[in-house]
Order: sequence, then C-alpha cells, then structure tokens
Amino acid sequence: MAEPTKIFISSAAESGLGWLRESVHAELRAMEHHPQMYEKDFGPWPVQNLVGNCIEHVLRCDIFLLFISHKAGNFSDRYKATVTHVEFQKAHQNNKNIIVFVHDEIYRIFWNDLRWVIAELIEAYKESHHGMEPDSYRDIAEEAWSNYPGKSESIDSYIWGFLYDIYQKGHYLEQISLGVDGVKTIKRYFSDLFRQGSKYLALKTEIEEQIAEGPTYRKHAEFTSQMIGYLRNGELQNPRMFLEYLQRYLKSGIVFTKPGTVFERVLGEYESCSGSTLYKKNDLKLQLVAASGMASDDNAAYDLGDKSSYVVKAFDSQNPELFYSEEKRQFYLAIQSGNYVICFHYPVDSFWTEETMRRFKGDIMRDIMETEPALFRNFAIKLLGGIK
Repeated sequence: MAEPTKIFISSAAESGLGWLRESVHAELRAMEHHPQMYEKDFGPWPVQNLVGNCIEHVLRCDIFLLFISHKAGNFSDRYKATVTHVEFQKAHQNNKNIIVFVHDEIYRIFWNDLRWVIAELIEAYKESHHGMEPDSYRDIAEEAWSNYPGKSESIDSYIWGFLYDIYQKGHYLEQISLGVDGVKTIKRYFSDLFRQGSKYLALKTEIEEQIAEGPTYRKHAEFTSQMIGYLRNGELQNPRMFLEYLQRYLKSGIVFTKPGTVFERVLGEYESCSGSTLYKKNDLKLQLVAASGMASDDNAAYDLGDKSSYVVKAFDSQNPELFYSEEKRQFYLAIQSGNYVICFHYPVDSFWTEETMRRFKGDIMRDIMETEPALFRNFAIKLLGGIK
C-alpha cells in the first residue's frame, strides 16, 4: 500500500507568510501528501511541551520545508534558539531532506553582505575564547545587523544568525518572492525533486545492497551521486556549491607520530576543513574558479611563473603539497588534478609552528591523506582531473 510523504512546514508566525503556508499546505494535501503544520495538523497542547511536540513531528517527517522571511519567532531560553531554528536543527541532525525558501530581499542582504560579516565576527569570537564556538549566533547576528548601513526595524536580527547556521551546514538557500505566486515555484521544486529521485528507482535493489554494507559506504554512495550531479556535458556546474558540499565531509582529525609502535603519541589536532579554493589553468595563469566557507577569494589569479605561490608549487609538482601559516594557524593542503588545483584549509591547535610542521610533515600528510574523509576528497579530485 502506498504511503504518503510526510512534509513538515516550518516558519515563524508572521503575517507575510500566512497565505503562503496555507496555500502550500492545501496544494500538498491535494497532491495526496501528508503535510504537517502547527495549529493545523497538530496544536500547541500540551502548552508546557510546545517545542517538544514540534520536534516529535519533525522526527516523523520525510521532508522538512522551511520558509524564512523577516521575523524569527519565539526564542527558547532552554534551547538558546527560536522554535523554528530548533525544528531545523532536529531535521538536520536526523538527516531529513531539507528544503529552504528565503524571501528574496532577505536572501540578497544575507548573501551579498552579512554572511561575510558574521563569519568574521565568529572568527574573532573564537580567537578570544580559545577556539571555542559561540553557544548561539544570536548576539553575533545582532551586532552584525546593528552595524549594517541598510538596517530595517522590520527585520529581526536573529534571522541572520539562523541563515548563517543553515548556510554553514551546507544546505542550499532558494530565493522566493512573496509578491508572485510562490506556490508555483514550490510545486516546480517538488516536481524536480521527484524527477531526481526517479533516476534511482531502477537502481533500487543495487543501492539497497550497497547501503547494507555499512554507514561509511552509504555516506560515500550519497556523496558520489551528489558530486556527479554537479557535472554536465563534461563541465563543472556551480563550482561554489561543489566545494561547499565537499567541505561538509572533510572532518577534523588527530596527528600521530610513530603509529603502531610503543613510541606512538599524539602530536596535535586539526579542525574540520574551514574553506577551500579552486583554481584552473588559463593560458599562463591559475585563475580562481570558486571559494567556499571561510576561504578568501581575494587572490583572483596567480602567474605560473610565481614560484612563491603554494598554488603554483602544487600545480608544478603534481603531488599533494602541505603548507602552513603560523599567522593564521592553518594547514593548506593543495592538490593538482588535470588543469585544476584545489586547496583545503584546516585550522589547527596551538601546538603547531612552522618548525613542528616541517619536522612532522610526513605524519601530518599521512593522517590527513589516509583517514576516512580522504575517500570523499580523493573522489572529488579525480572528478576534477577528468573535466574541462
């Protein structure tokens, strides 16, 4: 018997979204889906467990549909987040299929300006708090918004921290205009989602067998499918999202020396990849194609004759190269593949200096290159080597 798709509709309670929420709910129900929306399919009862009730419905859903506009909604001191933000966090933590629509005005302000400001404020916070992340982006978002030249009192500052959290977790932000028929946009999105899913129906048995071999293999199968989706006619489409998606899989690690011996010891740690840059050979230059995360896009190109550039050095050597900036406390892993050089940025702890990096370079390379995240990184590098 066919089972309807459960779709959780999440947003702050604001008048500007009321018509859209109701219309989407009606359309989804007409399509024989099972939409779940607060105060329509489940209520605020019991009052003392309002947030818990929302979370339970998020955990039961197949798709998490989120709308973000001017208002943030009610803030929960217990969760240090708004209710809508808590719902998103639970959906993310439980690997739900998350679709995010953002009011076009809000999207432009965040994407063009505030995401960079918030990223810099977070880095400043970490530097003054021994590398610790803030418990919440609430104060940082408020500071960023209070200094923004085009600040509007109609927009809650919390929105910017919420959007940054979604963005840094690797979820795509889709623009939507409330001045047109947004339901048509959403229906087209769902149609495309179904189209993408239909490609795998013929491979259902094979995919299930692969998934059964273990969570690592499953994660790798999902990753390769997504990465291949960025290629079209032998060319890389949306290179920034290609880098952003890859970055999610490059996790933190520990560097050991003399592993497997009685003298084995931990040297230090490196954090999850904070950003990456992609360069492509163009005549006598390596031209910047895209940057992700905290990586700067200031260096638009390098002359191939510039032997001081680690990007050029990696291109010339055709081997993985490791570099270190003591000022920024980061490892830079640069790898050449075909006409491309991709560079990954790994923040590190206070143990590392230029001297210790040189002394233990072999240990660092071994632990970065041979851990589980290397499966994902190496696959992406091989893809780059085979495209235009």
